[in-house]
Amino acid sequence: MKLGVRVNRNTLDNRGDDYLRYLQQIGVDCIDIELGLVAGYNETGCFSREALHSLVARSAAFDLRIERANAINSQHLDALIGGPKAAQQRDHLCTMAELLGEVGVPVLGIQCYQAANAATGSGTGRSHPEGRGGYRYYHFDLAAEEAAQGAPRFTVSADQLWENLLLIYKQVIPVAESANIKVAMHGNDPPLYELYGNPQIMCRFADFDRLFSEVPSAHNTMTFCVGTRYESGEDIFDGIRHFGGQGKIAHVHFRNVRGTLPANGSYSEVFLDEGDMHMQRVVEALHAVHYQGAIDFDHVMQITGDTANGHQYVAYSVGYVRALLQGLGN
Repeated sequence: MKLGVRVNRNTLDNRGDDYLRYLQQIGVDCIDIELGLVAGYNETGCFSREALHSLVARSAAFDLRIERANAINSQHLDALIGGPKAAQQRDHLCTMAELLGEVGVPVLGIQCYQAANAATGSGTGRSHPEGRGGYRYYHFDLAAEEAAQGAPRFTVSADQLWENLLLIYKQVIPVAESANIKVAMHGNDPPLYELYGNPQIMCRFADFDRLFSEVPSAHNTMTFCVGTRYESGEDIFDGIRHFGGQGKIAHVHFRNVRGTLPANGSYSEVFLDEGDMHMQRVVEALHAVHYQGAIDFDHVMQITGDTANGHQYVAYSVGYVRALLQGLGN
């Protein structure tokens, strides 16, 4: 297994190559990027071969391979809801899959529809309480969040979402096969079938099973987000055995959580060592199914005296995960 860190425009644009050098120094193997880092993507929803090569070369100068490149939901929203630019956005995803294959980026993240795209309101159910010693962590309370919301900007049905997602996958997966890359679905965050007056469709293991059966391919895979899978109330170890045994896990988000939505109506994203899960056992379960991809500790906590980019928390998490991996003897 490899140790990964998420990188976006805030971290890289603000610090430049110093941030990549920092990641190299603390022992990071690879990075998980938002495609907004590639010049042109935020403006057009796509990018040129030259822009992608430039970012890959910049990362490689610090021995950092781009392990996963994640499409931003808003850049293919019409494809997800059947809007006027749907066909163009599907074509863009195909083009990017082909280009990522050219430069050896092994995983393209294509996300499902998130109800937050249609939300209105103040989001008062999302807060940052204090944890041990006063650090700040992310907390989501469903009742408070829903109470603050107004009518959604638009509505769409679950059937429409499935139809549009399958259109995307039936077009992109053959390109991914030719390019020898994998397409990884993350699923909904939070994993709720209804939120902000709109449905969401990728919330449980059964939804991933449906996606894989509707578009059968070894290149149709998932980002196994330990946090969201736990928040859903399902057994993450069953999920790792089920999907890992099929070779369907292409990337892992390694987040620890307290509470689940079915039991508590809320959850908190906390330090890796103080959530409900024993993260060593999670690593051991991944090892047991021969997972060889990247582990990315996902979201950053707010630590006293830290930088805006979370250098202290990143270093803490990298050291924590590296120790777990070394304990496996690989």
